[in-house]
Amino acid sequence: MLSTKLTIAKNLLLNSALSPKEKLDLLKRFYAYKKHSTGRTVIFDISHVCNGRCYFCQTGFANRNNIPCKSQSGKQFIEVDFFHKILKHLKAQNFLNDGTQLHLFNWFEPLLHPEFASIIKTATQENCLIGLSTNANVLPKLPNDFDASHIAFIIFSMCGFSQQSYDKIHQFDFEHIKHNVEQIVKDFRNHGCVGEMYISFHLYQYNLHELHAAYEWAKQLHINIYPAFAYINDGPRLLQFCKQELPMDYLTNVSKDLFMGMRTKEFHPVTTCSFIDDITINVDGQCELCCGLDEKIGDVFDMTPEKLSRLHYENPTCQECMALGIPCLEEGGICNMRQLAKVFRQ
Repeated sequence: MLSTKLTIAKNLLLNSALSPKEKLDLLKRFYAYKKHSTGRTVIFDISHVCNGRCYFCQTGFANRNNIPCKSQSGKQFIEVDFFHKILKHLKAQNFLNDGTQLHLFNWFEPLLHPEFASIIKTATQENCLIGLSTNANVLPKLPNDFDASHIAFIIFSMCGFSQQSYDKIHQFDFEHIKHNVEQIVKDFRNHGCVGEMYISFHLYQYNLHELHAAYEWAKQLHINIYPAFAYINDGPRLLQFCKQELPMDYLTNVSKDLFMGMRTKEFHPVTTCSFIDDITINVDGQCELCCGLDEKIGDVFDMTPEKLSRLHYENPTCQECMALGIPCLEEGGICNMRQLAKVFRQ
């Protein structure tokens, strides 16, 4: 997900908040990632709460149905000191190095963390390349000395480009979201972020006609936009869908709103998964099976890369997931022009 060299260079030139030395240091850091890339990602939920009500998301579905999303300890947010302790362990175990990205999101909304700026400062001090994803419903409090230079990318997760689409999925005020996206782009650029910022535009059957307006708006903000097919972002229900075991009411909404039928035609059994080497951690420091399934597999302080790999390949859920071909979803997540043309014809 890192920017291309051209995008990074352009953002560096445009960013007047950085000194020439700071720009040179940033270039070296980004290129070091390219040179030493391990293909591994650390996925770290710093929050255990989300304000979205996305029907096809595990967290949003729980919010809609008033099902509490409680962590094992009852925490809503990770403490800064505990976060720092985990980063130290991840570096000692070589989960985290110059060739790794640290994604501070998974099921929940990172910008809700009341000490978001301190979390970023801690990760920056550990020289991490940081990835963020947000629904942009809240603005984080950023101090004057906030340093965003280690943020490699920010994803704006958008369910369409109208109030009608937002009423169906996120259930936020659309104009409020637009304002916040514009403000986040401005604030993070002013604080030294030269990483890629882009909209992940979730394609549903009812919002295809909104894509052009979203493209034009993104162009004005000098950020990218990648249309991606919305899918069942809910591990247990996704497994049920693939095994034809979904409740009829949920399946009806899938057939009405998503393109799952078209996507699953590309599914085939696989023997590995692009997430197999990634480590997924929650606010309690518990490792989860992967970023799509929150099944607990052990304490982060007991985890090594070798143990994680073994747990993945031996786990019955992982074996079932690969046998059903679910990892193929990731391969076609961002749709290309040929796929878009096919959808519009349909």
